Amino acid sequence: MMAVSIMLYHMSGQTDTGTLLGKLGVYGVCVFFILSGLSMAIAYDAVLHGFRGAAEFVVRRLFRIWPLLWLVLALVVIPAHFQGLHYSGWQIALNLTTLFGFISPTHYINMGAWSIGNEMVYYALTPGLIAAYHWRKAMGNLLTLISALIGLYFAFRVIDPAVHLRYQWAQYINPLNNLYFYCAGIAMYYNFRSITIPAPWRLPLFTLIVLAFVSFPTSGDQIGIVSGPLRVAFSCMAIALVFAFYQCAPALPKFLDNKLEWLGLISYGIYLLHPIALIWTKAALHWLGIANPAVIHTATIVITLAAAHLVYQVLERPMMRLGKILIKPGRQATRPDGISQTLD
Repeated sequence: MMAVSIMLYHMSGQTDTGTLLGKLGVYGVCVFFILSGLSMAIAYDAVLHGFRGAAEFVVRRLFRIWPLLWLVLALVVIPAHFQGLHYSGWQIALNLTTLFGFISPTHYINMGAWSIGNEMVYYALTPGLIAAYHWRKAMGNLLTLISALIGLYFAFRVIDPAVHLRYQWAQYINPLNNLYFYCAGIAMYYNFRSITIPAPWRLPLFTLIVLAFVSFPTSGDQIGIVSGPLRVAFSCMAIALVFAFYQCAPALPKFLDNKLEWLGLISYGIYLLHPIALIWTKAALHWLGIANPAVIHTATIVITLAAAHLVYQVLERPMMRLGKILIKPGRQATRPDGISQTLD
């Protein structure tokens, strides 16, 4: 749902934070980071031990992230070359290796890829974060608190609420500015995995959190919600939103549940492919004499979903399987809840 919202946000060009898309244009990606931390803790809690476990984690993450990133990089760099726009070999290398997140976060090439650079930094920290929670939950929570304090420093000292966000983009996409979202996802797992929300409370709590995010009164440029007190408020709501879906989401009809699961599987493709689909679709329809925004956007959505599905089946899924095979075929792990998990 967040990936689709980012796609709709980019198509609409809506940046007014008084609208839902204006809010999701910023905090949809923040929710990505929270979900990523939560899912990494769920998936790797039982197997991320010691140097070998860390090495296996890195291999699997690279085989998950790099293949599609390389594809969309080619889809941007090659056409740009023939149009006279040449990226340096250094910048291409930084993007192929995702080292731009560590070295120069603004040197991403694909629209939205800055968040992938941030993710790779967070993945590098994940073995240490999970090891801290394995040693003492209080130690893991302390590291999460430190990441939150760093986030507060950015919100109140680094990012100026009087200056448009585009002029402070380098500061905003600094991995340290968003680290606390990822840490919050990991902390959510270790602090709430053994807690069950009473059934009568789930739907009211879920509804309250969603409505709070949707209806929170704000307006104007997005700088207002990424700095100062509103940064704190929206960060808390984004974390609460993930918590609501993690612990309190109501049961859905099977058909709808399956469709949402499908969107989840192809969400990486939706996120990275939609800017390319939008540009190419707009150019093709304009060549045919069609300039109606509704037609362009509808076609872009259909093409993006179809392309994301195809890429997941023929590229992402096989590469994920290959990454698993390369570590330890047939290895079994038992999660803390007692469920046996086959890693291949």
